[in-house]
Amino acid sequence: MVVALAMTTSTRHIKWTALALIALAGCNVTALQSLTAPTADLLPGGTIADRALVVSFINNSAARAIFTFGSFNPLDQDGIPTGFGQLRLEANTASGQINIPCRRIVSVGGPQLIALIEDNQRNPAINVTDDNALINGVNFSTAPLGDPLEAAPTEGTAEGIDLSVGVDFTCSRADINDATGTGLVIFTLDEDAAAPGGFSITFQFIAP
Repeated sequence: MVVALAMTTSTRHIKWTALALIALAGCNVTALQSLTAPTADLLPGGTIADRALVVSFINNSAARAIFTFGSFNPLDQDGIPTGFGQLRLEANTASGQINIPCRRIVSVGGPQLIALIEDNQRNPAINVTDDNALINGVNFSTAPLGDPLEAAPTEGTAEGIDLSVGVDFTCSRADINDATGTGLVIFTLDEDAAAPGGFSITFQFIAP
């Protein structure tokens, strides 16, 4: 698993904010909530620092789950999705709580997140440790560990999921003196005969 926190530069933050404001004219209420929700703080000296969001994963299925997760700002064309993670979560187990940077989108196997990671793999800030987990959605496998198919979708797949800040979760601080947000998003992976691939992802947000 890779979890590496990143610092957002002031220039990039200003550029992203300008793009967001230009887009507001055509936004609906949901998009407006996401575009204006706080994700970073101004530190002494004028540095902009991403807040953190805590995520965890519960695998309720009878198969190992293989996937990549992380966060990104969809309007920041110069940004890279540092701080992403990769997991092989065994059947009927849960991960620990993991801090990731708070950005506009938090994704589990979403196609834009995967594409951003793939497009920036030459950047030293991007460290892919499990090529077989760098996939759209989630694979579910019951092949034994060490088997060539241990990360293959022997049992099925789940479609990826993208959550929007200000709509599905927040990075709000419990107290104005807190250094960062303390909200928790719990993703649950289940067998689901009605879902494409036979598995699905749901989530719960627990506010600070």
